[in-house]
Amino acid sequence: YALDLWFEKKVKPKMRGRAMLIRYADDFACAFQYANDAERFYKVLPKRLKKFNLEVAEDKTSLLRFSRFHPSRKRQFVFLGFAFYWAIDAQGKPRLRRRTGAEKHRASMSEFYQFIKAKRSTKLNRWLPQLRRKLMGYRNYFGLPDNSRCLDKLYSHVLHSLYKWLNRRSGRRSYNWSQFKQMLVYYGIERPRVSKRIIHVDWY
Repeated sequence: YALDLWFEKKVKPKMRGRAMLIRYADDFACAFQYANDAERFYKVLPKRLKKFNLEVAEDKTSLLRFSRFHPSRKRQFVFLGFAFYWAIDAQGKPRLRRRTGAEKHRASMSEFYQFIKAKRSTKLNRWLPQLRRKLMGYRNYFGLPDNSRCLDKLYSHVLHSLYKWLNRRSGRRSYNWSQFKQMLVYYGIERPRVSKRIIHVDWY
């Protein structure tokens, strides 16, 4: 009620152009057709949230010109772990693209690295299936068509981390690359693949 109904009942009717709000839990993003509408909302939002003892996260809140008529990676915003930006596709048309946000990408690589390091002395059959599930979970969330490069980077990072720490377990090399690849096949640790998911909005 603090945000959703207020936006629909009070904010949108007062806007000169179209406006939309997308929210998941405590995270939300708003889009406005006209800049002055966005500026008006940006000014009144803190006052609205304050009525419910809530505050705007200053480090995550900003005004951004985000338009298909001005495509650029420099003009991007991060929402739910994804960086959204406009780019020109192979047909020369503007297209909304998504990739893993830089902060989330670094955190994920660190998380996988620390997990492998902590488990390296445990029997493989006790934790490699868990590593496989973690990779599948990452793929299920971040495996969008525009995000294949980030998925490849993370998978390569996981493989090199795994190879490094498994070969440090006994003070001597446990695997060469051929043996290592066989082990990956045995435990079903595969390169994450993107899946085609189309997201429709009522306007953009």
